[in-house]
This record gives sequence, C-alpha cells and structure tokens, in this order.
Amino acid sequence: MTNSFTTTFSETFTITHARQLASKVGTDLHRFHRFYGSPSLEWIEQYERELAVLLKYDVVRDVVYGFKRTQKWTEAAIRYVALAGGHLQTDDDPGKIRPGLDIANASFTSFLRYNERWLSLPGRDQTTIREECPFLRGTGDEPSLEVGYWADDLQYVAGGRGLSRSLVRR
Repeated sequence: MTNSFTTTFSETFTITHARQLASKVGTDLHRFHRFYGSPSLEWIEQYERELAVLLKYDVVRDVVYGFKRTQKWTEAAIRYVALAGGHLQTDDDPGKIRPGLDIANASFTSFLRYNERWLSLPGRDQTTIREECPFLRGTGDEPSLEVGYWADDLQYVAGGRGLSRSLVRR
C-alpha cells in the first residue's frame, strides 16, 4: 500500500508585502538619484507610497520611472510590470542601475497604467484608492523609447505577487 500526501500553500497579500515590493522599487530610484540627481528623495518616498497603495488593491498593470526627452523615454528608464501568482521565479535584490547614460535635456517623470481590475471598479472605489495615494496622476499618452527595447532583468516577489523589472537595452 502506497501513501501519498498533498500539501497546499496559500498566502494572503498584505500591505506589508506591497510595501516590501515598493521599497525595492524605491531602492532602484535611490540609485537613479545617486547617479543622475533625480528623482528627489521626497519624490522617491511618494512614488513608493503610491505603488504600495496600488499594489495593495491590485490595480496597477505597469509603471515606468525614468528620464524623458522629446516625449520619449531615454535609456535611463526602468519599467515594472505587476505579476500575478504562478508566474514568479525568484526574488532578486534591487540594483544594477547603469550610471553614465545620456540624460542631457531630459527630465525625470513616471507613467503608470492601471489594470483591468481598476477599470472594473466603481468610480467611488477608484476615488477612495486615489485618495490614499500621495499625489494625483494626470492622463496622457504612453511615451515610446528613443532607442532600443525593454529587456526583463529582475523580479521582485512578496506574498505571492511580484513585479518584473525591465531596463532599456540597445
């Protein structure tokens, strides 16, 4: 007679997990600050707080932070795509931001897209979530890249969800 056992693992995603993921993004943004002087430390804190709120409610599709010139992302940009459970491989350490990229005449900014869950929420729920964020985002068209393509390089994981990070490569 053979015995078999099945183990099920379940983890609830909490604000603590959301903050853990957002802090890794914050670490990357601190490297941008160190290498390029932007974003300011105050904006890094605000970007972290915003991302933690949006991850908590599972309403972010992707977000880009970086330098934009003539309505296009320079090579000094980084994109994070929200990942659902089941697609997660590893939990990497943040970092590996490239110094010395051309940001002449560029300014630091961010562009965020909400996911389908956000679009299905009633307006009052969207308003409640927005009120938890430290700043209000405007609307606009997603910038394209000046050169190259987005290349996945790291994953940040907590509580069964994660972020896939991409850098611009030539």
